[in-house]
Amino acid sequence: MDTIRSLSDEVLLEQCVKFGREALLWRNKFRALLPEVERRRLYRKKGYKSVYEFGERLAGLSMAQVAESLNVAERLENKPALKNLLESGEVSVNKIVRVVSIATVENDGELAEKVQILSKNALEVFVRDVKLSQESALESLPGQTIVRASHSIELDCDVERELLRLQEKGIDINQLLREILNKRKQEIMQNKGQIAKELPESSSRYIPAKVRNVIQQEYGNICASERCMKPSTDVHHTRRFGLNPSHDPNFLAPLCKEHHQIAHSLDVKYQELRRRG
Repeated sequence: MDTIRSLSDEVLLEQCVKFGREALLWRNKFRALLPEVERRRLYRKKGYKSVYEFGERLAGLSMAQVAESLNVAERLENKPALKNLLESGEVSVNKIVRVVSIATVENDGELAEKVQILSKNALEVFVRDVKLSQESALESLPGQTIVRASHSIELDCDVERELLRLQEKGIDINQLLREILNKRKQEIMQNKGQIAKELPESSSRYIPAKVRNVIQQEYGNICASERCMKPSTDVHHTRRFGLNPSHDPNFLAPLCKEHHQIAHSLDVKYQELRRRG
């Protein structure tokens, strides 16, 4: 105890982090062994009533955690890349379980890359995006219909009255709104083009105010990723800033934290740097 009390705050924190990581690693390794323990009925040979009691007594696992470990292992039987990560303990079951629902023999390797790079929250967003993409593909097939929640637009009373008045006069409201939206889009594109011409190359990561303003004009305060309604937290350079040191608004997109991680996961060098870190 005296030895521990003599540690500085920095050393104490360092040891807590170190031992915490090691504990997590060995807990993951233990969970990966449970399917084989179940297959051999090893728990019975050693006097335990079930594999659940085995997991609880030896590693403090809940029944749900043991069941999750068994289920994930079964579903990864023909997916070697994810299975190897699970068995090595390098990636937690909690992360792998998030991608199991979309895992196939074909995308096994890709998902193994994702679970090593992305946070749990980013993985959940990535899986949601994949499922939405799959639904969109299904909708294009004959005879397939997917029901989505309907959305409504709230208009100010004076705007609604004016639109109704124009409609009563025989004006095509939908066409009118399309023209307004197209004009807005063209104005934003022209503004972005002008800003891009005036921007010098810069080694600074600071994004000029006029660039941020036109991006906000285009996307608002919400993530630019399709169907994502989370607030944007980061401005992503769709062309790597290290190779193209410019804040050209044509190649910037405001993203939420999770979609920013997903965007960077597509960059091979970024993946390598994250692994080394």
